[in-house]
Parts: sequence; structure tokens; C-alpha cells
Amino acid sequence: MIAGFIGGPAGTNYGENNSVMAITNNFSVPVLMTAAVIAIIMGFFGHIAGIVNTIPRAVIGGVSIYLFGVIGAQGAALMISEKLDLFTPRNLAVVATILIIGLGGSAMPNGMIPLGNLKLPAIATAAVFGIILNLVFELFPAKREVTQSVASRPADD
Repeated sequence: MIAGFIGGPAGTNYGENNSVMAITNNFSVPVLMTAAVIAIIMGFFGHIAGIVNTIPRAVIGGVSIYLFGVIGAQGAALMISEKLDLFTPRNLAVVATILIIGLGGSAMPNGMIPLGNLKLPAIATAAVFGIILNLVFELFPAKREVTQSVASRPADD
């Protein structure tokens, strides 16, 4: 609701939709709009949820692994295409903590991270943490920037 109020899309839905398009190789806007309308209409019928709940958990789990694996692979491909230097401490810190919070938290019951009386969705928590960590690094830059990546440094003899 908050994302919609401020005009932003839901991040996880965006990633999931991009992955579904890549998996099915279907990028047709009319087809995607039709699927969205059908999904909205189906949401009003509880019997359909009952039918979906008959799908074995192992099947849903396998599809989830595949879908989120595609999202991760697309993220890695994006970092490569944008030539992000993953050997700088800053970038390593952000990527590593997002991965651990997102993947580790997803292994918790229902993919929720317990924080006191709150239960936070792992993927959303990882995204918010990554944004905050980047903001901290922007506000408090390192005293000495690492300008040369480990991969491009000459090897010690």
C-alpha cells in the first residue's frame, strides 16, 4: 500500500514478473495484462485458493527455488553488464549482507525474520537493509577509497 501511495512498484513482484517473462520467453504486454486481470478476478473466489492449495508443497518449493534462482541470476547478470566492481569492500559488504539476510531469512518459517514481536519478510528486509547500508556508505565514506580491484592488481611474487 505504501509503495502504491508514493507511486512505486512492489520490488519483489517486479523481480518475479521479470523472471516469469524470462522463463516463459513471453514479453507480450496484452498477455501479461490479461494474466493480471485473471489473477485479480481469481482472488475473489476462495475455492480457487483451495485448488491451488492442493498442489504438493514439494512442487511449489521446486518452482519457488527455480523462480528465485532466476531472479538471483538476473541480478548477477545485471551487475556484470553494469561492470559493478565486486572486489571493493563497500560493494562486497552490500551484496553479501543482502544475500545472507534474503537467503537466510527465507529459510526461516514462512520466510519471515523474527525481530522481537515483529515478523519481517526476508526478501523485503534484505532490500531495505541494502538501501540503508548504501545510504550509510554514502553519508560516511571511507577515508581511503580502494581504486584498484583485486582482480586487476598484479600478483605478488
